[in-house]
Amino acid sequence: GESGSGKEVLAAEVHRRSGRPGPFLAVNCASLRGELLESELFGHIRGAFTGAQRAHDGLFLRAAQGTVFLDEITETSAATQVKLLRVLQEREVLRLGENTPRPIDVRVIAATNRDLPTALADGTLREDLYYRLAVIQIRVPPLRERRDDILPLARAFVQRAREKHALPGLTLHATSAEALLGHSWPGNVRELENAIEHAAVLSKDGIIRPRHLPRSVTEPSPAAALGRGSAPQTLAELERAHIRAVLAHTGGNRTRAA
Repeated sequence: GESGSGKEVLAAEVHRRSGRPGPFLAVNCASLRGELLESELFGHIRGAFTGAQRAHDGLFLRAAQGTVFLDEITETSAATQVKLLRVLQEREVLRLGENTPRPIDVRVIAATNRDLPTALADGTLREDLYYRLAVIQIRVPPLRERRDDILPLARAFVQRAREKHALPGLTLHATSAEALLGHSWPGNVRELENAIEHAAVLSKDGIIRPRHLPRSVTEPSPAAALGRGSAPQTLAELERAHIRAVLAHTGGNRTRAA
């Protein structure tokens, strides 16, 4: 799924419903490189590399009977991918600098925002690792492809902002619905959450109106309106979004909306 589409949230929900008693531990593979990433994943013993002043158990050991979420798996090096493959095949991990492997019991969920066929073709992702990981694949659609989620998510983010900023009366005005439904959300759910928080901070009376939303939402550029290379909305899609916005404005009263 694309960046900001909610892959980690979905992974955490899979773990929550799994019944596994261990923790859910996540790592963004793009944020760490080389030995730092391998230390975070597999752990190390004291003196395994410069700066390793004490032993450290990696995510695979700390997540015993839980879930390890590897975000942006395609950003790992070929060497790290080989070690990951061995961990998945043998169900054991070898800490850096150690000779004795340790058995593990974890569920592994991996995610990427890259096109998988392209990543496999150019060697960014090893085929053997891909086939080991791809027991079950889940595509998280971008927000522009699940427009029915926009308003429920917006209301949930209003509730979150209400608690975070101690704004007990914070509400989303009905006129904001059309702006929210009309935006293509190239940044997906993360962009929507940030837009609601932006509006919550700017609202003086605790009512989020269109003027409080970021200009990128209310006055999108032509390029942003198309999303990430997606086709423009059809007339039927625009009509449906407008009808939903009017219904939201009238509180669901179909007679008034008509």
